[in-house]
Amino acid sequence: MRRTFWSAASALFFSSIVLAPASAGGYASSCYEQAVVPAVYQTVQERVLVQAASSYVVQKPAVYSFQTRRVLVQPERVSYRTSPAIYRTQQHKVLAKPASSGWEYRTIKGRRILCKVHYPAVYQMASQQVLVKPASRVAVRQPAVYSHVKEKVLVQPASQYRVQKPAVYKTVTRRVQVQPARTVWQPVRVRGCRS
Repeated sequence: MRRTFWSAASALFFSSIVLAPASAGGYASSCYEQAVVPAVYQTVQERVLVQAASSYVVQKPAVYSFQTRRVLVQPERVSYRTSPAIYRTQQHKVLAKPASSGWEYRTIKGRRILCKVHYPAVYQMASQQVLVKPASRVAVRQPAVYSHVKEKVLVQPASQYRVQKPAVYKTVTRRVQVQPARTVWQPVRVRGCRS
């Protein structure tokens, strides 16, 4: 703006100098004309923020699993069983009456005669209970009883963590004015003007 102002002022000054002698019949020693110097532009690249940095929390639920566990239902037990005695019946001969002798009358051929008589021993069969196996007490072992149950167990507790999202930038290209357009006075060679 200031440069344009001075260019215009100098133009008025020069025009007054140049026109004054010409109108008085003088000659022009140097001539100038106005010229516009166009603005100068430059292409620049700059990094602009598209999305600001942020963060968020991620929740991770607890992780469970199922496992089978062996549990005791009934402990080992010992009971006792009694076996009765075993007997067998045996037969054996026993003396009922020992051998003996005595006197007795006998009739032999019509005659009554006193005779000495020997009596043999008398035996008879008797039954007897004989112990074959005595009574006993036998231990009976009953093993423990187990079962399997399925239970839910914690593998990993619930947790949370924060995720950071970095800022997002992009590069944009734009034209910027390096120097504005300006008007200048530049010398010219024209007929009737000495230089």
